[in-house]
Amino acid sequence: MDETYQAPRQRSLIFTIGLGVLALVGVFVLLIFGSGGLTGVPNLALSLLAVPVMGALVFLVYRSFLLLTTRYRLTRSCLELHWGFQRERIPLDAIEWAHPVSDFDSPMPLPGFVLPWQYYGTRTIRGLGPVVFAATEKAEMVLIRAEDRHFVISPVSARAFAEKIEDFLNLGAEEPVEPLSQNPRTMLTEIFQEKIARRLLIAGLLSLLLLLAVVIAFSATRPSVTWITLEQVSSNRLLLLVLIGGLTWLSNTFLGAYFFLRSLLEKRWVFLLWGWSILICLILTTAAVFMRLGSA
Repeated sequence: MDETYQAPRQRSLIFTIGLGVLALVGVFVLLIFGSGGLTGVPNLALSLLAVPVMGALVFLVYRSFLLLTTRYRLTRSCLELHWGFQRERIPLDAIEWAHPVSDFDSPMPLPGFVLPWQYYGTRTIRGLGPVVFAATEKAEMVLIRAEDRHFVISPVSARAFAEKIEDFLNLGAEEPVEPLSQNPRTMLTEIFQEKIARRLLIAGLLSLLLLLAVVIAFSATRPSVTWITLEQVSSNRLLLLVLIGGLTWLSNTFLGAYFFLRSLLEKRWVFLLWGWSILICLILTTAAVFMRLGSA
């Protein structure tokens, strides 16, 4: 008998995706105005401002990924926590207790950097030590003690979840299981043990860096290039190609890694996804070269 609990995420997803859309629009607007696409006058400062906005967009995409993958699975043998690329398997006989945070007199200190309805990370709390957070709703937080470790999660109903754990603890573990702790570093090691995966990921990163180097070189050495509409535009507009290539590489790399580690797709389809990133970056690099030659 097992049950899977989802974390409340409607409000957090609306907030994060809304900010992400604003950041994406902001990047395009800054690049267009920075390249002089509307005013005819290039503005390098606006083009450079697009870089931190792009970083914020990447962060928001990753946060959305965390929210969509956060879930808690409780069985008669263990408690499994999933969020993003992290996974914790806690044997049932290692769990000492689980209580809603609202039962405690003192408020629960939160991780150092949080967004509304998003509480991820690790914080050292006096009397508890390092506490791992994978929660989305402060009012539904549950504090779990497993030997010398502590976790804070937020199922839809904190009290019902805590009572279910208590019931399972009274019944005893159905069968012994080994504890498991996975994080991005251990998962990256697992992926890189596959020779084809390692080569594709390295090639994907190199193709993106090649695109970035070509665009920067052309933007620094040429005032204008021939755009796809066959009109002469500021060479800063080539940064749009980096944006497209970067977003494609980022999404395909993360999705492929998730499918690979969870065995949700056959490896050949994951390899095809990673290979697609390489192809897109090479096509965009070739397009940049032709735009540069067309303005010679």
